[in-house]
Amino acid sequence: MKIVPLKPYRFACVLAAMLWPQVAGAYLGSFEEQDGYRLPVDGQILSAFLAGDAQFYLNNIDANGYTGVVPLGAYPNTLGDGTHGVDLSRYNAGDYGTNGGGPGGTATDIVDNSGLWRALAGGRLNEDVDAPYYYGGSFNRDYVQAYRYPGAHSGASVLNLLASDTDLSYAYSLDSRDFKGTAPSTTNGSLIQMAFWLCPSDWDDTDTDNILGLALRDSMDQTVFQIGYTGDNMLQYRIPGGVWQTTASRLGTAGWSEIVVILDTVNNTAGVAISAFDDTTSTLGTQTYVLANQALGLDAGALTGLQWDLRGGTLNNGAASFKNYFDDFTFTLSPVVVPEPGSLVLVFWVVVAAVLQRKRGGLLI
Repeated sequence: MKIVPLKPYRFACVLAAMLWPQVAGAYLGSFEEQDGYRLPVDGQILSAFLAGDAQFYLNNIDANGYTGVVPLGAYPNTLGDGTHGVDLSRYNAGDYGTNGGGPGGTATDIVDNSGLWRALAGGRLNEDVDAPYYYGGSFNRDYVQAYRYPGAHSGASVLNLLASDTDLSYAYSLDSRDFKGTAPSTTNGSLIQMAFWLCPSDWDDTDTDNILGLALRDSMDQTVFQIGYTGDNMLQYRIPGGVWQTTASRLGTAGWSEIVVILDTVNNTAGVAISAFDDTTSTLGTQTYVLANQALGLDAGALTGLQWDLRGGTLNNGAASFKNYFDDFTFTLSPVVVPEPGSLVLVFWVVVAAVLQRKRGGLLI
């Protein structure tokens, strides 16, 4: 990996990140009930029969009428499947609950795509084509949902993406709850650190091309950076206007790996660090930086959204699209301080002193 030398003012960015972090549990979050994500085992969501909310027959039998609950994106009803939640674009996902200073309340039916989560292509849009009938089986599903998973990184639930029939694309709009009270529109001028845990599938290992991409979107409707992985679970990244770059880091499928993306909206750079789970040793590796101070080639605005893009349907070399789990999103905001030239020397020696102190075993940075 090519190491890009730090410009002098970057020392100020490092110092600011050390002294003034604002940590927030994003919502997003951990995809639990109090984060704003509903599972049938926690209660049904009564359908308001709103316009644009596709209805499925109960158990696919006309005489039964509609399900009476907001239908799962890929299942005719939620009455027989308590662990798979409703597609996130059908209800107020991430917009209720008390965690992270949330407003409380409960899960409610909304007009499809009118909440924080929106289906852009595939997913439940593909399922709705055949409504009120459902022709898929238990595993032929297309959705983005909360899922009750015994192996969750924390809590009891995870975010699950599945694209059995076709590619899917879903957008999430960040709000002030994601940044612990800071409005997303004001995050320009910040050093933003997004950390999350993920566990991909080994069903698609024979497809070595990109399978999943997670894009960081700004207030100018630009994709400023993307992180992703291949079918055989190699970590990737992509800068605007470029192609996917595959790193040497492999994500385990039997445990959780942590990804950290660092976005500097002042200097327009990005970095990536990974702690990868090793399936062979069943251990979590130490954090490794795979990208540092990568120029984005554009002026980044405030971070206002994320977009998941997952390849589905028929994959290369007989691979099958299956589960893609995410958990425990957190964000950290730090100011990017660009000092006057006369103060650069002082900033430099403060950072040097901190590094020397750490080497002596005193201060951990």
